[in-house]
Order: sequence, then structure tokens, then C-alpha cells
Amino acid sequence: MDSPAYQFICIPELYELLLAQLALERDSRYRQESLTRLARVSRATSGPALDLLWQNITRPSQIIRLLPEDAIQHITLGEYRLVRPLEDSDLAVFDKYAPRVQFVDFSNNFTSLGAGCEFFSTLKMLRDPIFPRLLELEWHPSVKFNTVGAFHLISRRFNVPRDEFSLTLWGNLNARDAAPTSSESQFLTGAGLAETIDLFQRPLSSWLPDVPGLSINTGNYLTKPAMLEGLQSLSTLQHFHARASGSLGAEIIVHLAFLPHLKTLHIGNEEERSITVLCETVTTRGSPSFPALESVEIYGSYSALNSFLGVITSNFLHSACLNVTDLHPIDPSIFSLLTTPPARLSTLRHVLFYTEDRAVAEVGRRALFTMTAFEPLLACTNLETFDLNVDACEVDFGDRDLKRIANAWPRLTSLKVFSRYTQQYNWSDPQVHLYTLWTLVEKCRDLRRLEIAVDARVDGPFTPPPGGAVSGLYAMDKLGFFLSPCGAPTHVADFLNLAFPHLTDFFAGAPKEETVGYSTQVWTQVRDALPGVDPIWRALRLAHAPSEFETA
Repeated sequence: MDSPAYQFICIPELYELLLAQLALERDSRYRQESLTRLARVSRATSGPALDLLWQNITRPSQIIRLLPEDAIQHITLGEYRLVRPLEDSDLAVFDKYAPRVQFVDFSNNFTSLGAGCEFFSTLKMLRDPIFPRLLELEWHPSVKFNTVGAFHLISRRFNVPRDEFSLTLWGNLNARDAAPTSSESQFLTGAGLAETIDLFQRPLSSWLPDVPGLSINTGNYLTKPAMLEGLQSLSTLQHFHARASGSLGAEIIVHLAFLPHLKTLHIGNEEERSITVLCETVTTRGSPSFPALESVEIYGSYSALNSFLGVITSNFLHSACLNVTDLHPIDPSIFSLLTTPPARLSTLRHVLFYTEDRAVAEVGRRALFTMTAFEPLLACTNLETFDLNVDACEVDFGDRDLKRIANAWPRLTSLKVFSRYTQQYNWSDPQVHLYTLWTLVEKCRDLRRLEIAVDARVDGPFTPPPGGAVSGLYAMDKLGFFLSPCGAPTHVADFLNLAFPHLTDFFAGAPKEETVGYSTQVWTQVRDALPGVDPIWRALRLAHAPSEFETA
């Protein structure tokens, strides 16, 4: 009978906890070495450890090396040759590891990706699908970098990959662009490069995996009718990303609007005409549009975004990222649409609002952005993220606004208010005073990230108000101040250590006219007095502040 100690060690849940911690290890080399050792300890640890080791594939050579040496000859670094036809008996080792693969990323098109994709057509003749448990595939087909063969990892018949497929296309595929390699031999059977490209260029419905999550970044290399045909073949689409594909056009937008299960929609700069057609179609049909949408990210003119938000009927919207591409007066109406229907007052958790800097050049004048535009959002008591990044306006944001936010959003975890216009064109004193941040300490106990401009010209120590918070925000680990004048460094540092005792990431930028002057020197002293900020990290922040974060 096994001893109690042995029985304890063999508890499967214990292995799962241990391996889960190793999977989080940032140093990939240490993680791999640890998992390799565990795979050799016992049968109980071998299976789970191997599952983690082979879960992710980023180079085709990881698979090619599983084939017999007398069939695949390793010639030079990243170059292989098939010296005889593959047979079913050659795949004994392959069959031990390939079923463990769940995530493949062949999107990093550098020579380091190496050779090997050209053999997948041969493998598919013997094993279809090649990776039966594949969940996600990121693929950038390129003749130059020899990744076209990864097409054969897709198996629409067996619904592989099962969850997500990401396709990035930066040019037309042409077999004539390929340089002959020693891997081309008489034994290379199955579809060659030209044949694979031909299969890829057939209608998407013939090969596109029927996945819930689809990301397409193809620019003009995939026509709108071709994309629509592929989308119409998907029966379970829930998450769609096409941010880098330009305007999708009215037909695709309308198709997406009436998908019953679409939860995520991230699209690029959509033409106003397409949104107009969408609104007309919604009115004509009289049925709910985007009925299940939970997260939306969209670029467009202010009026286009206004119209688009007006046709979202979902009660489940929790995240909205709006990117305005023109300079237009911002009023509460656009944010009223975010909070309608009333159910969203409790579901909305993340709001990001951006404007593009090109609007400054187009208009050539100062515009003022007031926080009253966001008045409707103050009723969203569960809001966790508020990120305001405007390039074309000066933001009017003061103590009163900060206090209203703190009182309205007790669950807030991330707050950023940034104006590139103020940074580059018209600096004025920040209207939020340093000690006003204590309101966040009292009201927003989950806050982890804060990036704003403050007036830190304090001359005396801070005294917490009676009856308020008795301890600082221990969750807060990232704090940034844009173009912020600084006063007595001892008082500023004492306040920050009291309010945010666990800071690990801190940056502060002095006003432009003081970039190499007094405030910069004082902020350096403040950084040095924050014990949680790593000295090396602190030096990097000093070297790059504020430019590194102005563009964040």
C-alpha cells in the first residue's frame, strides 16, 4: 500500500496547481527547463508537463524534428530536406506530441521562424487534422518567409482551429517570388507552393475555419465581396476584428449587425456612407441590431460614430473604444447613446475615447474639451476604466471633475486623462492639485493605474481629513503625471508614499519650459524617495519621460 506521503504527492490537483504556477513564469527558458524536469519525474507529472511544453508552437521546426532522421535531413540552420516519402509508421513520435498542440503563431515573419511549413502538405496526407486539438492559429502567409504551407494546418471539415483564427496579409501571394531551396526534392508529395496558393485563393467558404473568433487584417489584398462571402459561411461567429482592413463597406457592416451571437466588434475607419446604409437597413427591417454586442471598437467621424452607436440594441455592452477622426464639438449625446438602453448603466465597465492629432492641422485653432460631455457616464456605477486621450483639444479637467469621478465610479481601476494638444501647443497649469488625489484613495479602493496632469507645487505636508481613509491604495502600482510642475520634493514624496504605498511604476514629466529645469530635478528627487520603484526602471523612466508616455 502506498504511503500517505506518496498518495499526497500523487494528487492530480496538486500537479495542476504546481504546473499552473510554472506556466506563469516570465522567463521562458526557466519555464521550459522546469517543465522538462517535471516531465521526467514520474508518469503522474509527465503528461501534464508535456501538455504545457507542447501547448504553443511558434516555429515549424518544432514539429519537423519529430519526424525520423532518415526521412527528414537537417541540412543547415532552418533548412531541411525530405529524402524519402513519409509513411504512417514514421509518425509514432509525432503522434505523441502533435495532439498536445493548442496554439500556433506563425505571424512573426522573420528568418528566425525558419523552414518547415513546406512539409505540412505532406503531413496532412497522413494526419488530417495535423493538430487535432488546435484552438487558435495566427497566420501571416508569406512566400518570402516560407509560411504559406501553414495553410494545411486548417481543416474546415474537422473544425480546426476550433476557437480563433487570425489572418494577416501584407501582399499578394505569388509562387514565382519563392527562391528555390534544397528542401524541394522529388520526394516532396502533396500540394506544392503554387497549388497551396491556389487553394488559398479559392472562395473563403471553401477553407475558412468555422470559428467563434476571427481576426482579418488584409488591407486591400482581400476584396470586400470575398470577405463577405467568407463571413456568410461562419455559423458561430462571436468575435470579429478587422481594424487594419480599412472600411468594410455597407454590406459587411449590415451582415455583422444582424448576427445573433456577435459579442465583439473591432473595426477600422468606417465610411459614413456605410453607417448611413446600416441605419436605413435597421429602420427598414425593424429588428434588433447588434443584439448581443459586449465590446466595440471603431474609428470614424464624430457623426458616423454617433449614428453607429444609435443602432446598437444590446443590453450587454460593457466595453466601448471610440476613435474620432475629425474635430467636432463633443457633447453628451454620444455618451447618452452608450448608456441606452438603461440596462447598460450597470453593464458598462470600460470606456476609452480618443481623437486623432491630424485634426489640429486641419483646423489650426484651439478647441476646448470639457468633462461635462461625459455627464451621462457618471450614472454608470460599475465603470472600471476611463481612458481619455485627445490630440486635437485642450482638456478642461480640474479638482471638481476628479471628485465627481471618484464619487460616481467606486469600482474604478484605471483612469487616464491626456491631451497631446496641451503637451505640444498650449501648456497651461494643471487644474488638478496633488492633494486632491486623496479623494481617489477614499472612494476608489480598487484603483491600480492613474495617469493625469497635476499641480504638485505644494509647500506643506499633507494631513488626511478626519473620518476618511486610514490607509493608502495598496492596489495602485502605476502612476504617471503629464507636464506637471512640482514643489517641495519631500512633501510630494511623503504624500505619494502615504496614498500609494505599493507603487512600482512611476513617471512624471515637467512642463515644457522646465524640461531641463527645476521641476525635472525635483521630480527626480521624488522618484528616488519612492521605495517600490526599481532603481533601474526609475532611471529608464527619467531618461524617457515624458515622451515615452505621451505617445502611449
